[in-house]
Amino acid sequence: MSNSKVKFGNVIKFAGAYVACAIGSGFATGQEILQFFSGQGIMGILGTVVTTIIFSWVGAMFMKHGYELQLEHPGDIVLFYFGKKLGKAVEILFQVFLYGVYVIMIAGAGTTLSEYFGLNPMIGRIGMAAIAFFTVILGLTKVTDILGSLGTVIIVFSVGIGLYGFLSNIDGISAAAGLVPTLDIIKTQGGWLWSSVLYPAFNAIVVIILASSIGKEAGSAKEAALGGTLGGIFFGLAVIAMNLGIFANIGELYSKAVPTLVLASNISSVFGVVFSVIICCGIYTTTVPMLWGVVRTVAKDGTKKFVIIALGLTLLGLVLGMTNFKTLISIIYPFSGYMGVILFGVIAYREITLKKATKKLPLRVPAVSVK
Repeated sequence: MSNSKVKFGNVIKFAGAYVACAIGSGFATGQEILQFFSGQGIMGILGTVVTTIIFSWVGAMFMKHGYELQLEHPGDIVLFYFGKKLGKAVEILFQVFLYGVYVIMIAGAGTTLSEYFGLNPMIGRIGMAAIAFFTVILGLTKVTDILGSLGTVIIVFSVGIGLYGFLSNIDGISAAAGLVPTLDIIKTQGGWLWSSVLYPAFNAIVVIILASSIGKEAGSAKEAALGGTLGGIFFGLAVIAMNLGIFANIGELYSKAVPTLVLASNISSVFGVVFSVIICCGIYTTTVPMLWGVVRTVAKDGTKKFVIIALGLTLLGLVLGMTNFKTLISIIYPFSGYMGVILFGVIAYREITLKKATKKLPLRVPAVSVK
């Protein structure tokens, strides 16, 4: 198979799935954007550009390496980056975090339906957990197809909401610059630049398993890398637009659990209802790969063991998902971001060694073993 063969349809599908995996309750509700960018002040706008560049590079690396290595076990991508001994420990840490993100998604589903529709939070939690469970047991191919389609839709709506919030209150940007320091906002510590690095860093851990698995299915290394790069650009554009919208209206939104719903409702009540459904789709597209990634590390798709473990983790997630949504984000995401920063350095090192190895071996890797 040609190492440069590219089907544009596959690139779009891979990009959509990559974006969909990263866009969950934290992004779709606006809480991530508020804590990582809007709460950082005017420099948070530059931070969204930094995030876009980093996330595009990470996506390209994950998918390209997934194609080149053709690893049978999805978790082995972690062993490839960190080595066999240290990689085992790191893989466990990553899986704990991935499951933590799954719990955040369940909590986010309850918060979204509760805040907008006044429903008992358990309705949203149980509904999301059930839909995710039944999707996961369908297997990776079906998951990729579903996520790829939904990812594009979510991006379009997210960009639209953000741009509307910004363009309808452009003067709010200058006012927000002076207002932010006076507001009690839960935000990432360390300043705008560190925050803009941490954001793609924790997202890298979110997408690592699924992205490398998707890359394995590509027609070429170039096709895989383009899918990851384009996905990063799409995601970055959504982050930029969403941040502009929230920042321009920070005085109204800083205390809201779901700030994007307020922006959507400002357009019209009907659009608010529509966007609440979009948010649930965003939560769904991250809930599914998080659960799939954790279960797939210990069982193969379609097996009885896979279904039983998926069911057990789903039930446990419902219990843990009763924790406060904003608190979960403020604790789990920054911590995982530190792990992601270390991962960036390791990825760069492995890419260099992989290139050296492929100069001496045939195009199709297993050129580099997991060791």
